[in-house]
Amino acid sequence: MVDCAICGKEITGEKVECSICKAVMHRECAKKISGRYYCKQCYKEGKKRARYERMAQRAMIGKKLPKKLW
Repeated sequence: MVDCAICGKEITGEKVECSICKAVMHRECAKKISGRYYCKQCYKEGKKRARYERMAQRAMIGKKLPKKLW
C-alpha cells in the first residue's frame, strides 16, 4: 500500500491526489478548495502567492502609468 504524504500512515480507504504536486494522501489530510485537493505545502505556497499578488495589485491602484514608455 501507499503511505500518506501528510501524516505518514498507510492509506487503506479512500485516497486523493494533490492537484499541483500529485502527492497521494488521505481525504481527511487534504485541503479541498473549489473541488480540488491540495497537500499542506502546496496550500501554504498558494496562499502566500495570492497574498503577494494582492499586495502588488494594491500598490498599482494609486500609481498612474506614464503616457510614453520610451
